Amino acid sequence: MSRTLFPVFLDLDDRLVVVVGGGAVATERAAKLAAHGARVRVVSPEVSPALAALIAEGTVVEHHPRAYAHGDLDGAVLVIAATDVADVNAAVRLHALAAGAQVNVADDPDGSTAIIPALMRSGDLAIAITTGGASPVVSRRIREDLEDRFGPGWAGLIDLLAESRDDLIAAHPDIAARRAAVEGLIDSGIVNRIADDGVDAHRSEVRDLLGLAPLSEAA
Repeated sequence: MSRTLFPVFLDLDDRLVVVVGGGAVATERAAKLAAHGARVRVVSPEVSPALAALIAEGTVVEHHPRAYAHGDLDGAVLVIAATDVADVNAAVRLHALAAGAQVNVADDPDGSTAIIPALMRSGDLAIAITTGGASPVVSRRIREDLEDRFGPGWAGLIDLLAESRDDLIAAHPDIAARRAAVEGLIDSGIVNRIADDGVDAHRSEVRDLLGLAPLSEAA
């Protein structure tokens, strides 16, 4: 029976993530995690040229150039087991679970407590896609489709809503009224106009459609 996984976005800023392995999967995982603020520790006697570059430039903050050893996972909140040796991946998994860390085992979604999703990001908009490990190719194709559908117009709208958040709450203290104001804004076609003209061209219009005072008066 398939598992029902609960999707969640983690704050990994300055938190330790351990990647055991040095090949293509380990490289991809290490780069993605470091890009989201994690302190990445790599344990592997050999690493790919791309991973070596990440280590040299300090994007990966630690590299233990040796075989995996018990204790390498101390302090980690997330562990990636990405070697090409099944017994090593199994040991990493057991040690991670014993240490209370989430673990992603390459090519073994059933043995993982965390699935690394395909991620579509545009500004502060982030959409994670997973097939539960059944097909990364399908996840990638869905991500590409979403990139076409949710481009800079949506990211720009989110930026403007973030700027206006306090004023929006003050003007519409009732949640239902606030929701209606934002839905009306979206229904106005503002997303396409922002995509065409940019954020600055529609800042005043967004405030007007939300029922907010102009910036000059709000200040």
